[in-house]
Amino acid sequence: MRRQASGFGLHASGFRLRSGQPARFRSAFFRVFLWSVIALAALVLRLIGLRYGLPAVYNPDEVAIMSRALAFAKGDLNPHNFLYPTFYFYVLFAWEALTALLAVATRAVASFGAFQREFFLDPTRVFVAGRLLTALLGTLTVLATGMLGTRVGGRFVGIAAAMLLAVAPLHVLNSHYVKHDVPVTFVIVLAYLAYERLWRGSDLPPKGGSHESRKDNAGSYSSLSQSHGFRLQAEGRLVAGAAVTGVAFSTHYYTIFLVIPLAWAIIHSSRSTREAITRLAMAAFISAVVFFLLSPFLLVEPVTALRDIRANRQIVLDRAVAKLGYLASAARYAKLLLFDTVGFPAAILGLAGIFTGMLREPTRTAWLLAFTIPFLLFISSTYPASRYLVPLTPFVALFAAITIESVWKAQAGRRLATTVLLVIAIIAASLNSVRADLFIRRTDTRTLALDYINGHVPSGATILTQPYSVPLAPTADVLREAVQRSGREMPKKTELQIAAEPYPKPAFRLIYLGRGLDTDKVYLPYDQLGGSDPLRAVRAEHVAFVVLKRYNDSDPATLPFLTALAREGRRMAVFSPYRDALAARDAGARPEPFLHNTDARIDASLERPGPAVEIWQLDGPGS
Repeated sequence: MRRQASGFGLHASGFRLRSGQPARFRSAFFRVFLWSVIALAALVLRLIGLRYGLPAVYNPDEVAIMSRALAFAKGDLNPHNFLYPTFYFYVLFAWEALTALLAVATRAVASFGAFQREFFLDPTRVFVAGRLLTALLGTLTVLATGMLGTRVGGRFVGIAAAMLLAVAPLHVLNSHYVKHDVPVTFVIVLAYLAYERLWRGSDLPPKGGSHESRKDNAGSYSSLSQSHGFRLQAEGRLVAGAAVTGVAFSTHYYTIFLVIPLAWAIIHSSRSTREAITRLAMAAFISAVVFFLLSPFLLVEPVTALRDIRANRQIVLDRAVAKLGYLASAARYAKLLLFDTVGFPAAILGLAGIFTGMLREPTRTAWLLAFTIPFLLFISSTYPASRYLVPLTPFVALFAAITIESVWKAQAGRRLATTVLLVIAIIAASLNSVRADLFIRRTDTRTLALDYINGHVPSGATILTQPYSVPLAPTADVLREAVQRSGREMPKKTELQIAAEPYPKPAFRLIYLGRGLDTDKVYLPYDQLGGSDPLRAVRAEHVAFVVLKRYNDSDPATLPFLTALAREGRRMAVFSPYRDALAARDAGARPEPFLHNTDARIDASLERPGPAVEIWQLDGPGS
């Protein structure tokens, strides 16, 4: 089973300096300076626009994740929900606890109770802290990718890969969200760093060699104790690789595909089939132990876990099959991968890098793709969401760097061509990243609608709206009414909202279209908006105003309600995400609005994030 380990042979001579202490010092100083610049650029791109939308949170996934993490403050570390594993929630909770401690210590808030109340009244501090954690992990991913590139292909490949990932549009944008995708990408790269050391385990001396038959790197004979140390080192690499795999599993379920490169690295570095089987079993055991240590309540509530995993599959997989089909979904992912991950030039260079790697080191290249290809095939069966491609961005950057380095080694015009390729790829990606940062900072259509409603609709009026629409403040009475209708106990967060002093003004009696599980919301199901009088149920709730999110495709089930609303209501205002030239166009000719949690791209025709928002009046004042 033991093989001779080798790399791509991509070490660039351009970074070598003449021997001597001053030259080595200058070289080390230059490397530190260069890596510092890369890290700083990566961090700045991920910090610009970090406060977008706040105090409103327009990415519904952020709300769900943050709420679940902060719920641990009640003293129960069981999330009672397993759509995701638990480790990231624990890390996020610990990070927010440190944020609260710092805020109290610096007197930014009066007490921990005041910090808790902020989440329900103005969650800016809480979400900025959570997004900052993601931005920092995203920056660390850039450095880790550089380390992986250096180990795989040499210093030039490492630096180029880090540069490309630092400005990669998809990674930069998703580093602004309290989501799993950027943190788990960091763990995936750490896993490959551990696997690469495990892969190189085949360089260690064979077991059982005699004192006379083994030589060390300096040419002198090794002792048996040295051989024993080598074997301990090899097993330490195995433990590290298996442990970080367990961490990845406990961060996101879809990292299950890491078992392929892990197993391959173990087999590659083993000296016999029997040893490979033993080490594979050991790795499986360690990974499972770490996984359940970091997500322990999966064992406590296995039925709930299976239910939630099944529900997640229905949301992510079954919906894609029913609505799009595998080929259509895969085609949309291919487009996103080509244009939105690291920029179009770098993506093309990444494809070329795969062919270059296959020609130079097919086994090693296939091993680097052992996670990415199965993962891509899997997510291609999901309902398209660009964030699912985030774990692929370090690998695209890495293979793009391999292509650039191969041009560097060409005989004719190597440095000029390499510089041009690298600069084009970095500039193209940087422009897209800066554009995305500036775009999400623009005022969302829902914020514009909020300002209009607060200024034109009387406080206390009944408004029919939708979840994740305009962030209107509910009255204390409607919160009590919702809890009473649900028949459940009043949640702690609702108690805190009702007890707020001073209470937010203006506030409205909010009715939400659709069905939901939130105890503090009054819902009006869509199936009550049909028949001969689609507005009958709306009038029964004494609705005076309607706030609607509009997209490019309409749900046929809502057409009777929309038709009646247009006939009997008065449209007071419209807030469009499009530039004036496109706002009046037919919906089919417009790109999708950008909503933070879909596969919609930031199109040049979009002026701001958010859906089109319409405000209608049915009854009562409102001028």
